[in-house]
Amino acid sequence: MLARLLHSLSGRLSLMATLVLLVFLAVLSSVLERAYRTSLDEAKAREMQLHIYTLLAYAEPNGDSLELPLILPEQRFNQPDSGLIGAVMDSRGRVIWRSQSALSMPNFSAMPLPLPLRQGQQVFAEVRLPDMPTPYSSFRQGIAWGLDNERQFTFVVLEDAAPLHAQVSQFSSTLWRWLGLGSLALIAVQLLVLRWGLAPLRSVASALKRMQQGGSDTLQGNFPRELVPLTDNLNLLIENERRQREKTRHTLADLAHSLKTPLAVLKGMDPVADPKGAQEVLAEQVKRMDSIISYQLQRAVASSPKSILRGVAVQPLAEKILSALDKVYRDKTVDAELLCGNDVLFYGDEGDLMEMLGNLLDNGYKYGGGKLLVEIANTLDHRGLEIVVSDNGPGLTTAQWEQVIQRGVRADQQQQGQGIGLAVVVDIVESYHGKIGVGASALGGAEIKVTL
Repeated sequence: MLARLLHSLSGRLSLMATLVLLVFLAVLSSVLERAYRTSLDEAKAREMQLHIYTLLAYAEPNGDSLELPLILPEQRFNQPDSGLIGAVMDSRGRVIWRSQSALSMPNFSAMPLPLPLRQGQQVFAEVRLPDMPTPYSSFRQGIAWGLDNERQFTFVVLEDAAPLHAQVSQFSSTLWRWLGLGSLALIAVQLLVLRWGLAPLRSVASALKRMQQGGSDTLQGNFPRELVPLTDNLNLLIENERRQREKTRHTLADLAHSLKTPLAVLKGMDPVADPKGAQEVLAEQVKRMDSIISYQLQRAVASSPKSILRGVAVQPLAEKILSALDKVYRDKTVDAELLCGNDVLFYGDEGDLMEMLGNLLDNGYKYGGGKLLVEIANTLDHRGLEIVVSDNGPGLTTAQWEQVIQRGVRADQQQQGQGIGLAVVVDIVESYHGKIGVGASALGGAEIKVTL
């Protein structure tokens, strides 16, 4: 049973909340009981002090001792076994007077009572008397008598503590009864609150189930704002997976379509009639087929998950690519300038970013006039990325650009040196629902701008 609770989110929350509630109620009941007992003790101490003031009012000196009347106004002092006892001790701790209510205790005078108190000292405590089944509440007060306070006495009042204990016990039972009922009500309310609070999660699970059963292509529902990032990322992940499947189908279809022409040429050649021409045709078509396969493979591996991936630092990657290109094109002096902040991040696949930057910068090194400016920054929402690559080369005409980015163009129709690389960049940008365009740069060449 416990294992099932721990495997459930609502079960864990309910169990933890119930444990916290029980601990809180236990602490609360202890505090309330202690406060109630302290309040009763203070009230009892004040009441017993009034009894001592009554004894003081009737006490008369008799040499070194004190005398009190046989009958006192408080009738319980006059009745044996009344539960209220009065006594006076001298400075040596001897009982010099006791009330009539102590007559049923023949050994009361020999009882080991606490030491006498100094003048003005007061002590309230609970004591155990010999042969008595219940404890007694005790209040003692030190009194000085005489003109020079030369005679010291201790007035003592004892009262049966059984009624006090019964009152505390009744309070405890009532308190626990109401706290128990309150805890049951709180647990029931807590379960309802948890059920209501976790309802959005159940809605997400239901939406996933409907989607699995073919009822919807995305997670649909009115979800709380705390779950919107989760559902949006799930929808994006689902969309990316669907787009990847479509891309794989399109890539295979494009590959088959692109291979038809070279295969038709190979089928139509006559190696017997023209061996040398057939060999040239074979070499040419094999080269074309290799180019087609390389291009389609690059398109197939280009991923498209702009979703819940953590951000990839752009600056180190761009610097690494520029450093590698400086070594590749060491024969060609290229002045490349990178404008990219340390905090610029790309929320996507690192391989896609490297593929895009690698192709764009390689084209700038290869076809530029020796000057290259690379500007990379995040968009205003800090989730998008903007890449601008400018060079001082001959640039790209609109016709050339349209030919490069046109969807469905076979690989053998791409321009040498720009067709495959830029086509892969266009595919990656499209997979991220981004934009790519070309224009004239301030350096005099082409400016390619990518927004993801």
